[in-house]
Amino acid sequence: MESNAVIFLVLMIVFMVLVLISVWIINHLRIKVKHGKGYTANYPSSYLCIDGHKVRSLSECVIDDYFTRNGIVHEYEDVILKTTGKKFKYDWYFKEVDLYVEFFGFSGKKYKETMAEKIKFYRKNRLKMVALEPDVLSNIGEKIPEKFGKLWKEIIHEKHCPSCGSTLDDRI
Repeated sequence: MESNAVIFLVLMIVFMVLVLISVWIINHLRIKVKHGKGYTANYPSSYLCIDGHKVRSLSECVIDDYFTRNGIVHEYEDVILKTTGKKFKYDWYFKEVDLYVEFFGFSGKKYKETMAEKIKFYRKNRLKMVALEPDVLSNIGEKIPEKFGKLWKEIIHEKHCPSCGSTLDDRI
């Protein structure tokens, strides 16, 4: 009887060691996955807008669709000025009024530095640019026209339904 108890005790110790090793391996793999190798996002890396543009974030998709629904002709993401030296990409360009639109939707020290560098680039090259931040998404129909100021009347020619994009008449 005593030998059965010893065998049981040894098996329990082996079982516990195997469980601890398994837990360590799983945690080690999670850390490895979290920091790069083998990581897959839980969300798409691009979004398709109603006008066919492929954008990088859901916020950009909402903004791009807003432009489209309001009949605003725009280009999405290309190199600014196509010059030598450091190349920056714009988020949107309104050729009709020669205006660049940037959506600064991230935070962090490195991103803020890049944002400041980009703004400085626009100023240095005397390019018109409107900067949008995530707060515009809370009431896009009011905040985007507000950000564009007087330029909004040059860009938009008709009123459109914010839901379906159909043209509205003057009664609304």
